[in-house]
Amino acid sequence: MIIVKGGAASPKGYLANGMKAGIKPSGRKDLALLYSEVPAVAAGAFTTNRCQASPVKISREHLKAKTHQAVIVNSGNANCANGKQGEKDAVEMAKGAARMLRLDPHMVLVASTGIIGVKLPVAKIKKALPELVMGLSRANSTAFAETIMTTDTKSKEFAVKVRLGRVVVTIGGACKGVGMIHPEMQTERHATMLAFLTTDAAISKRMLESSLDEAIRDSFNMVSVDADMSTNDSCFILANGLAGNARIAARDTGYRKFTEALTFMAGELAKMLAQDGEGATKLVEIEVRGAHTVEDARKVARKISTSNLLKCAVFGMDPNWGRIVAAAGSSGVEFDYDRMDVYLGPVKALSNGAIAKGFSKGRARKFFKDKKVRIAVDLKSGRAKATAWTCDFSKEYVAINSEYST
Repeated sequence: MIIVKGGAASPKGYLANGMKAGIKPSGRKDLALLYSEVPAVAAGAFTTNRCQASPVKISREHLKAKTHQAVIVNSGNANCANGKQGEKDAVEMAKGAARMLRLDPHMVLVASTGIIGVKLPVAKIKKALPELVMGLSRANSTAFAETIMTTDTKSKEFAVKVRLGRVVVTIGGACKGVGMIHPEMQTERHATMLAFLTTDAAISKRMLESSLDEAIRDSFNMVSVDADMSTNDSCFILANGLAGNARIAARDTGYRKFTEALTFMAGELAKMLAQDGEGATKLVEIEVRGAHTVEDARKVARKISTSNLLKCAVFGMDPNWGRIVAAAGSSGVEFDYDRMDVYLGPVKALSNGAIAKGFSKGRARKFFKDKKVRIAVDLKSGRAKATAWTCDFSKEYVAINSEYST
C-alpha cells in the first residue's frame, strides 16, 4: 500500500468540482459535485440519530438502485427539520444534477451540511448547476474538498494505491467535520461528518457494503470532537471498476487487502477531523488494549474520548490521569480495575489499579505539550484492542459554538 497525493478524484474515471452558489452568507464555496464517468456500484453509511436530515432519507432510498454516478453536496444549510418540503428539495437537488449529467435521478446521491431548520435555497442551487457541471475535472478535487467545509479550518483529502493481484487500484477520499462530531454510522446493510470515498476497483455491491462497514467501524466511528451526534452524518463510497482488477465478489485475499487499505485511508481522514476539531490545539489518540473483546476495547476508548474533563485537562496540559480512569470505569465494560494500567505518553501513571511507583507529574506534563497526545490503557483482561481519536476543548470551542447560528 502506497500513500499518494490526492483526494476523491484520484482513482481513474472520477471528476469533481466546487463553487459558490450563494447558500452561505459568507460568500464562500458551498456547492460541490463528485462524478464517475462510468456507472459505479455504491454503498453508504448514515447517522443513527433518530432525527435525520432530508438528504439522509433521500440517499437511503437512492442507494437501492443498482448503480450510481454522482454525489451532489451543499454546505451552509443542513436541510434538516424542514418537513416534507426538505425531502422535496433534496430530491430536486438530485434531479437537477441528474438532468445536467443525463442520468437517472436515482443514480445521484445527495448530502447537506450546515444550519438546521433553515429552508434550502433550491433555486440558487439549480441556477449554479450548469457552471458546476462544466467545471468538473480531476484537478478540481481540492475544490470539492474545500467546498464541503463548514467550520473546518482546512480541507481534508487522502488517497492510497494498493496492489490486487497484478493490478494496482486507487482509493481516494475527502471529508469534513470539526464540530457536532461523534458518528455512530451504520451501512444500509445493517457541523456534521461527511465523507466521500471513491475507488477504481472492481467489486460487487455486496462486498463494497461489507468493506465499508468494516472500515468505518475502526475509523469514523472511533472519532469524537464533542460527543454530539449529527443529524446529517453520511459516508459514501463509489467503485467504478476502471482499474481492471479481477472483480472482488467474496471475502478472499483481494477483499482483505482492499478493506485493509480502505480502513487505513478512512482512519487517516478520521484523524484529520479530530485534529481540526473546533478550537482544537491538540490531537488526542487513545489506545485501549488487553480487552476481552474488540467491542469492549472500542467502548472503553470511545468513552474516554468523550470525557469533557479529560479534554479540558489536555488543553491545560494537566496530566490528570484520574479523568481517564473514571471514564473507563463508566463505560459499562466489565474489567478488573486492580489490574488496570494507564500510560500518558511513555510515562506509566497507573499500575495495577494504583498510582505507579515513581510517577512524575512534571515528566508527564512534558508530553501534554505536544500537538499529539497519546494515552494508553491496558485492561489486562484479554488480547483485543482499539484506538479512538479526539481533541482538546479550548476557549475557542466555546466561542465558536456560542454564536454558530448568528
